[in-house]
Amino acid sequence: MNPAQGGWVILLTVVLAMLASIVHLPESWPAWLGWWRPVWVPLVLFFWVVEVPHRVGLIAAWIVGLALDVLVADPLGINGALLACLTFFTWRFYERLRMFAVLQQGLLLLVLLSVYELLRSLVLAWVRGDAFSWAVLLGPLFSAFLWPFVYMFLQRLRTGFRVA
Repeated sequence: MNPAQGGWVILLTVVLAMLASIVHLPESWPAWLGWWRPVWVPLVLFFWVVEVPHRVGLIAAWIVGLALDVLVADPLGINGALLACLTFFTWRFYERLRMFAVLQQGLLLLVLLSVYELLRSLVLAWVRGDAFSWAVLLGPLFSAFLWPFVYMFLQRLRTGFRVA
């Protein structure tokens, strides 16, 4: 990522998304609200791959996924592999995805993030022996709902800092 062309903006947004992934709710709030936590890192990576596919690719997504594995204490490679798969799909069809309306992109994200979270949960249930719950689909649902706002915010950052 070339800092002269806004590479630092891409890196900063990914780091902020990673930090938002580990923020805990206050103890006074009900525990079930944690299921509605958006899936921040795939959202931000999806945006950057669609908007500047020549700047964010499979290796960057894999490295971000490995860092996310370390950050959230998942077995090494789960998020890296899943983010690389998500990035490959997005990278393969980014020209079509650019033509979609933001709401259509949100519906596609609902499907992609649901598959991402289901696979992640199944692997964690298998590796750690955790109980599987369908409640993991609430995060992707809320993420798809937030997508238009995330898109507008990141698009303003992209144009404001001239990320090319």
